[in-house]
Amino acid sequence: MKTNIQQTAQLGDLVVAAFDEAEDYSSDPREVSHLATRAVMHLLRRARKTSPAPRERPLTERGG
Repeated sequence: MKTNIQQTAQLGDLVVAAFDEAEDYSSDPREVSHLATRAVMHLLRRARKTSPAPRERPLTERGG
């Protein structure tokens, strides 16, 4: 059973967790780096797709 829990985390915490997890799958530093990078990119892409689009400010609020 999977639960879908959305939490806010610092980017640094996410990167550290990805490297910790990747170290469970390989002892090769290059492969660990590759796995962690892919995991972080995947999570950031998913977050970008699910987050609401930023609201465009009217021209008068932009100072122009």
